[in-house]
Amino acid sequence: MVSPYQAKTIIDGIRNEIEASKDTRIWGEYINSLRLISQVVFTRSSGFILELIQNAEDAGRDLNSTGLFQIRINKHRVMVTYNGSPFTEENVNALCGISSSKKPEQGTVGYLGIGFKSVFKVTDCPEVYSGGFQFKFDRNYEEWDDPRYIPWHVLPIWVNEPSESIDPDKTTFIIPYREESYYPALLEEVKNLNTQLYLFLRWLKKIEVTDELSGQTWELENVGETEKGITTLNQDGKLQRFKFFRRNLKKIPEWVKQDRLTQEYRANVTQREIVVAFALDDEGNLAPVQAGAMYGGVYSFLPLGEAKSGAKFPIQADFLVQPGRGAINYEASWNQWLVEQVASLCREAIAYFKNHEKWKYQFRPAFDFTKPMGFESYDKLFGPRLIEPLEKFLEEDEWVPTADGDHAKPSKVVKISEKEDIAPVMGDQSDLKLVDPQVKESELAPFKFKEIDRQDLLSNEAFLEEKSKEPGAVNWFRSLYLWLRAHPLTVYSRNRYAYQETYTYQKIILTAHGNLVEGRNA
Repeated sequence: MVSPYQAKTIIDGIRNEIEASKDTRIWGEYINSLRLISQVVFTRSSGFILELIQNAEDAGRDLNSTGLFQIRINKHRVMVTYNGSPFTEENVNALCGISSSKKPEQGTVGYLGIGFKSVFKVTDCPEVYSGGFQFKFDRNYEEWDDPRYIPWHVLPIWVNEPSESIDPDKTTFIIPYREESYYPALLEEVKNLNTQLYLFLRWLKKIEVTDELSGQTWELENVGETEKGITTLNQDGKLQRFKFFRRNLKKIPEWVKQDRLTQEYRANVTQREIVVAFALDDEGNLAPVQAGAMYGGVYSFLPLGEAKSGAKFPIQADFLVQPGRGAINYEASWNQWLVEQVASLCREAIAYFKNHEKWKYQFRPAFDFTKPMGFESYDKLFGPRLIEPLEKFLEEDEWVPTADGDHAKPSKVVKISEKEDIAPVMGDQSDLKLVDPQVKESELAPFKFKEIDRQDLLSNEAFLEEKSKEPGAVNWFRSLYLWLRAHPLTVYSRNRYAYQETYTYQKIILTAHGNLVEGRNA
């Protein structure tokens, strides 16, 4: 933390340095750039909340404390406070410019210089208090002749006395609205903040929100992760659980390193973590219907606005995105490589699920994908590099639990369409196996298991002949006859006369010599 004198000297020095370019071409270009960044790049009025959360995460990266992020909102302003490391001169310089002070090779995730500009969607006079620094940016400052020709977004003005009480040991942003009409929409956005908002943040563990007008307060909290990779989140008393799968990527391929975007933005990054998360219900069952993360389920530490993967499970990676977090760069080799690695991590998750006592029956619906055609993030990135490879893998892998305790490919299993259980039964192929009745199958028609009924079985002469030659043939056929007797089938004649079906003409009777004959010939 710097002294008040040092802090003011730094603030005045930054302002004087920028104002020294007033009569140059750079001055006008700077004004136009700031206008575009603050009003066009950032599309959501509430986007600054996400940007400040991300900055808070970076501020706590090397701390052993628990991260706390507080939002206080009323009809006139939003106040954001967090307890991370205080601002340094480098941070202040980034805030007073359009570059970032963050170092992705060291694990930072935010864009302090650029992301902060999102506050100008709703305010003309944000105030900043951190580490002895106290300053503001003010469009209506008395010294400006015409703010349209002033880069006021980056000209810091020292604040002698904060506009309201602050905690000097924390970083605080006070963001007064340009118009009070912003309050209802911002309040609604804040209310919609979900625990999944910080699924993939490590230091920040709690978010507290207070609506000062109504007095209502609510919390989002990351309770912690178990040794088995299950994280518990608390949303105002309601617990949510997720099973995490992580992979630390340390070897970046040459074709990725050679891409210009990688060289410009990730040149010195030596490792990055990718994560996928699967929601669990209160009984510890996989519950993919609960896993549809906010904003489409794609995260670059925080959710991306328009990047829809088509997956039910949230995906986290250090994607290259637009500063406004609205879209992912689908052409970047870095992102293409990350998505391919996510697909590989999902195959690893499937291998884990298929050997889990409970989840082996439950995981398939979690890999039912929607296909948002027309979204470039899907058409050119997640579709060909994630969804198509995973669907092909699930078609070819032996992951389906069978009734005999084994695993088989989806194309090699069948399920009985009748409600009653039946003896080990097959369909129209002799190598088909009966799927375990506990298995939850895909909800999508192309990936559903083949259904058979008793007629499929009884007309499958090749299969029945094969069963008649096996050592346990007598017991198998006996169990079949007992099942048919216990579950008679009622059929109707053309005149709607009901009668019980018999098997006189079905070649299913095993003789003493091991042959199969029709019922009428036994």
